[in-house]
Amino acid sequence: MMYKLVFALFGFLFVVGCEQQAPPTEQIYPWQVTRLPDGGSRVFGIQFNQTTLEGARSILGTRYDEGLFENPDGSLSLEIYFNEVTLGGLSGKYILLLDAPPSQLKAIKQRATRSKRMESGARRYRMAPADREKLDSMVISALSYIPYTNLDEEMIRQRFGLPDDIIVLKEGKRHWLYPDKGLDLLLDDDGKELLQYVAPRDFERVRKPLLRQVGS
Repeated sequence: MMYKLVFALFGFLFVVGCEQQAPPTEQIYPWQVTRLPDGGSRVFGIQFNQTTLEGARSILGTRYDEGLFENPDGSLSLEIYFNEVTLGGLSGKYILLLDAPPSQLKAIKQRATRSKRMESGARRYRMAPADREKLDSMVISALSYIPYTNLDEEMIRQRFGLPDDIIVLKEGKRHWLYPDKGLDLLLDDDGKELLQYVAPRDFERVRKPLLRQVGS
C-alpha cells in the first residue's frame, strides 16, 4: 500500500546512480499527471498497474536497489529505489511499489538471505537471487518522489493547483491532497517534500490512514 512506503523510506541510505531515458515531454515533470478513463493515471511515463519494472527502467535508468520491507504494523511491501534521477532538469529520488499479493510477499520473506532493522522501525530483507530475477515482470502500483529542489507553497499552487483538501498532522506536516491526480503531496517544515502517487481510483488507500492519524 502506498502509505507504507514512508516507513522504509527514511531509513534507506543506499546511494546509487542511473542513466535514464526521458519519457515523453508531457510526462517529465511531477505536476504532469494524466488521468485515464478507467480511473488509472500516468506520471513520469509510468502507468500504474500497467507499467512493469522493466518499462520503468527504460525511463529511470538501470541502477537501482530493491528490498522487501516488513513495516512496524507487520505488513510487507516490495520497493525499488532509484536514488538519483534527473528528468527535465529536475533531480530527485524515486521509490516504486511493486504489486504483489500477500502470499507472494510472505514467500519472498521466507526465502530471504538476510535482514536488517532500519531506523524507521521497519525491517529490510535481502531477497534471494531467484526472486530478484522475477522483478522485471512485476507491475508498479504506486510511486513516491522526493525532489532535491525545495517546493514552496506558492510554487505548488502554480504548478499543481489548489488541493481538494489539506490534512495537518503533528510537527508541521501538511498533506495536500489531489484525488483527481491520485497525489498526496507532503510538506514538512523540517524535511523534504514527498509526493506520493497512486491511481486516482485507489486514492482512499492514501486518504484513510491520514484521517485515522487525525482522529487518534
